[in-house]
Amino acid sequence: MTNRLIAGVLFSLLIIAAYAGYTVYSVNQMRDVETNIVERNRRASLQLIRIQSDLNALALAMRDMQDPSPSHEYGLSAWRAQFQRIRENLNDAIAKETQLNAGRRNPAQVLFLKSSLDQFFTTADELFATSDLTIIRDRLQPAQESLASLTARLLVGNTEEDQRASQDIANIYDGIERNAYIFLAVASILIAATGYALIRQNNRVFQQTAELSAQRSELARQLITMQESTLRSISRDLHDEFGQILTALGAMLRRAEKQAPDTQFRESVREVSTIVQDTLDKVRSLSQSLHPVILEEQGLAAAITWYLGVFEHQQGITVTRQGPLPQVHDLAHAIQVFRILQEALNNVARHAAVRDVIVRTTATSLEVEDHGPGIRSGHRIGIGLTAMQERATLIGATLTMTQPATGKGTLVRLQLPNV
Repeated sequence: MTNRLIAGVLFSLLIIAAYAGYTVYSVNQMRDVETNIVERNRRASLQLIRIQSDLNALALAMRDMQDPSPSHEYGLSAWRAQFQRIRENLNDAIAKETQLNAGRRNPAQVLFLKSSLDQFFTTADELFATSDLTIIRDRLQPAQESLASLTARLLVGNTEEDQRASQDIANIYDGIERNAYIFLAVASILIAATGYALIRQNNRVFQQTAELSAQRSELARQLITMQESTLRSISRDLHDEFGQILTALGAMLRRAEKQAPDTQFRESVREVSTIVQDTLDKVRSLSQSLHPVILEEQGLAAAITWYLGVFEHQQGITVTRQGPLPQVHDLAHAIQVFRILQEALNNVARHAAVRDVIVRTTATSLEVEDHGPGIRSGHRIGIGLTAMQERATLIGATLTMTQPATGKGTLVRLQLPNV
């Protein structure tokens, strides 16, 4: 099987190389036509259009020069600089157009265009010297029209040359297309045979990959389940064992404070009692964070409201919540949503370096948006983000991490399945 695959691939590469060589040769022919004719004609036509534009500017200027309006307080001399600029531009355009069409145009046409232009501006110099407006009507305007007509004829000639070049290019395309059908017929047979063998081999690889993916998902589910079980156990131990011990200790200290024989000793007992109470509050808070009882007793909405307040107090980050709270009635799903919210907010506290965060909720979605530096390009996804993805997959939800509409920061969006 391997030898046949190699032979098929090598023969396919040989056919492709032969066709590629033919295509390169044809394309080079086409490129020569385009470079020598089409491109040069295009650039020459642009120069002719440039000449036409300058001639039109001269026509407009001559029309304005004959206007008897009193606004022409400076007389004909006001147009001398404009005529000079147009003359320089025309000379430059004619020189470039002549260079582009060298050897392909009748020299008499070029000579006539140059001499007509020189004669026009010689007459214009006479106009500025004498201020005789009849020169415009009798000599300059007819000369301008003659130059415009000649430029139009030259453009038509370029267009006809382009059409002939386009036909040559079309013939080359036809040859490439005809040979492409032959190549496709041969290549299709080889690709079909080789592809069939590759598909069979890939199917085996895909099947193994699917089995490994299923095993990974099952392992992730078991690890998350074990994690939740461990957190629940630790939370219960903290609440039932340490909590009760600290509560009893606090009660004993309060009795001791009442029975203290002197004020100094009573003050020391009160300080110890305060420390014990603070420790009890921290233990209860830690117990709730590990496994919030409120989630089981009052549901996801109450747990989210409680946790956002705790997060604000502990991290000093203002949380702005928007929208109705999610409606998730399945406790197993609610736990995963709550953990994803915890991890998203913890990431904001650890990495975003911001003073506020926005939490948007709907009945079937949850968003956490910050305006920090965002996720750097090429940044490796950590364990926390991977766990969030796995938790979302377990409940059939979709987790995405993008950039907010503001263009700065990170937007984590959890889209819950319709329940």
